[in-house]
Amino acid sequence: MNFKRRKKEKGFTLIEVLITIMILGMVLISLISCFIYGFNVLARTKRTSIATQCVQKEVENIRSKTFAEILALGNTWTNENFVKLDNATGVRAIEDSGIGADIKKLTISLTWTYRGRTMEQSIVTYITKEGINKK
Repeated sequence: MNFKRRKKEKGFTLIEVLITIMILGMVLISLISCFIYGFNVLARTKRTSIATQCVQKEVENIRSKTFAEILALGNTWTNENFVKLDNATGVRAIEDSGIGADIKKLTISLTWTYRGRTMEQSIVTYITKEGINKK
């Protein structure tokens, strides 16, 4: 008798398919979590950039004033870009520099909340009675 041997059929077993699906699932979950993290970093960076622009704009506004006008400024300031930041508060502080009576330390800070965390951006500079551009 001539028995023909059956050729072994080629293909994947159910276990191989399940393992492949499980590995692909883990890779996709990791990839999705990386994208979510990246989008969160971009959103936080955008808010920090807006805050930096607001603070810098206030410094430039103050630079155009005289020394007496600067000393008469209050401690709070507002900006139209604050609406893009949650619970944003701008603070302006003018203090003695410890160097001399004609030199003051100016600190401009902006504080806001992002996802329950308090964020802050500030700039510290010195102003003099002589001004930036001595005439």
